[in-house]
Amino acid sequence: MNNRRGTTRVAIALVMLAAPLAVEATPIAYDLSFQTSGQSIWNSGTSFTLDKTTFLGVAWQDKKIDIDAMVGQEINPVPNPLRLAYDAAFAVCNALHSASACINGQTAQAPVAALGSRPGVRSCGAFAFDCEFARAGDLISRAAYDTAFAACRIGFSATVCRKGQPLKLPLVALGTAPPSFLNVDTRTGFALNGTTDGRVGLDLGVKIDSGSVDATVSYQATLDIPDTATLDKATPINFNPNSVFAGTNVLNTSFSNVAVSVDAVMELSGSVAVEGCLIGPGCASASAPFNIDETAPILSFNADGEGGILLLGHTPTVFGLPAEANGFPFGLDVAGLAEVTLHLPQPNASGDLDAASQTLKATGQDDLVDLTLDVDNIVASAAGVPGLFGSSFQLPILGSVGFDIINVEMGPAIDLKQEFELDPTLFVSLLFDKAVKVGDTIVTELVAAWDSLPSITFLDDVTLVTPTFFVQADLLNRTLLDFDLEFGIDLLQIFYDFGTLGKDSIGIGNVLNTGVDLFESPDLYSNLFDLAGFNLQIGDPFEVNFQSGSTGPSSRLARSAINEIVLPAGVAAIPEPGTIMLLLGGIFGIHAFRRRAQRGCGTQMLASGPVPNAAPA
Repeated sequence: MNNRRGTTRVAIALVMLAAPLAVEATPIAYDLSFQTSGQSIWNSGTSFTLDKTTFLGVAWQDKKIDIDAMVGQEINPVPNPLRLAYDAAFAVCNALHSASACINGQTAQAPVAALGSRPGVRSCGAFAFDCEFARAGDLISRAAYDTAFAACRIGFSATVCRKGQPLKLPLVALGTAPPSFLNVDTRTGFALNGTTDGRVGLDLGVKIDSGSVDATVSYQATLDIPDTATLDKATPINFNPNSVFAGTNVLNTSFSNVAVSVDAVMELSGSVAVEGCLIGPGCASASAPFNIDETAPILSFNADGEGGILLLGHTPTVFGLPAEANGFPFGLDVAGLAEVTLHLPQPNASGDLDAASQTLKATGQDDLVDLTLDVDNIVASAAGVPGLFGSSFQLPILGSVGFDIINVEMGPAIDLKQEFELDPTLFVSLLFDKAVKVGDTIVTELVAAWDSLPSITFLDDVTLVTPTFFVQADLLNRTLLDFDLEFGIDLLQIFYDFGTLGKDSIGIGNVLNTGVDLFESPDLYSNLFDLAGFNLQIGDPFEVNFQSGSTGPSSRLARSAINEIVLPAGVAAIPEPGTIMLLLGGIFGIHAFRRRAQRGCGTQMLASGPVPNAAPA
């Protein structure tokens, strides 16, 4: 029996302990609608001007063209006919004369008999008749020698007369043997080459004033108030807040005044070189470098803010055209150079809720300008040099060479496109008529993202809670140019006329078909900014009552008010276990609350004392 009573008491205790877990909650819903209008489409606030220039064209580096119509070799060894003749003459000469005489040559030489030394005359003593007779013979021999020597000396040196000399015939010097082979330049023909770097296209300038954006963002915000009559005040209450887009959600933009400028850009450098050869006359070469950096105005519209038009740097009346647009689209035609059709773009965007991204998206696109341009002739005319992009020169032994650096035809049809994405986040300011505790901090006001409201501990038996809802929204504006382009470039055409060797032309051709990237369409403008101007939505208060039970608001419809929330300085953040609370220094100025950065993050909120001001709408 006692065991049965003990079991019953335990069961009753368990039921009582479990009772708070099974309490019924009171669901509350608020229908909210926020509007903003007349805001700038470019940045926070109501006044901003977009002024951007983008390049529409191509750039290339080290593009080359060459032709090699040369045959033969610069160094070609062939037998030397002079060596053959030399070897034959040397063989004949060397059969009769010495090698030295054949190489160095010799002059003619008459033969001279050697007289030898002058004969002596002996001395004799007295009465040496035999000696005297012999001495007489010596005197006769000396006299004969002296006579012969004197005669010889008339034509020859004393040495030659004494020693004599043989007969020599005259020889022409053959000299040193010439080389066995000759290096002959046998090249015949020509070689042409050209190289170029550059950039060509249009600088497109667009200037647009602020424009405006209007948006409506609607939510259904819900929370659950537990059955507080069965709860202890020490128990923190989590309202399980939630919000979903509901009702009207639209995003609309209105475009504004636009000014357009188009300039042709030509930046070209490079050279053309040619070499020609003929057997006999030899080789000759010539080259012509070029370096061009020119910009020429094509179109200016509304730069003065009064609809003024300049075409090729002049008023259209210079070409016999109307000075002002008499309606849009407005066409201008300068025969042979430019055809221009101006539009008055109004890419007003309209959109609504994108269910996948849970953002509001809007897109608008409209015609800006259509152009058909002979760019190189426009630039040459503006520079005052009709032959700016071509030249010619003579190659002495062959003929003439000429070249055209570039020929550009462009036919862009350019649209102005805008893409907008609005990413709103629902916030709430909860005003308590009695102090409550959030974490370890006692407050009378709590400001937080609605879906991230922290748990709240109520300190009094009855507390009146008044919610004021507001929206922080990020608007992404992407403004870009959309092209429908015909673009042809005939790059570096070389013409030559070399008579019998040939007459033709070569060229790089259309640079767009040789692996050169055209251009991407980068954003003229891309900015993510806070979209201000949304009104407040003030909900009817609800009561948290730990005595007789909590009650919901008298109406789920909120009333609109002008947003004048100004957060006090120095408001401390309140930490929760496992979460670092971030302080909102200003509801609309702190990026920490941006929805893009916070999806999936922990609870973030701000607690403060004073009640925000809300002026009736």
